[in-house]
Amino acid sequence: MREEAGLTQRQIGKLLNKPQSYIYNCEVANRRVDITEFILWAEACGVNPKTAFNNLLKELK
Repeated sequence: MREEAGLTQRQIGKLLNKPQSYIYNCEVANRRVDITEFILWAEACGVNPKTAFNNLLKELK
């Protein structure tokens, strides 16, 4: 989602007020993202959170 939005890890980190290392750890599954973080992440990428969640569910099937 971040890459499709054309954002670097540093850029989305700045939008979420998180360090780049936090973004990296979420993306490589070293850290789980809770639902409220997911919503903020989607919004930072310019994606409707419902759409993002539906896309995630499709990927997991």
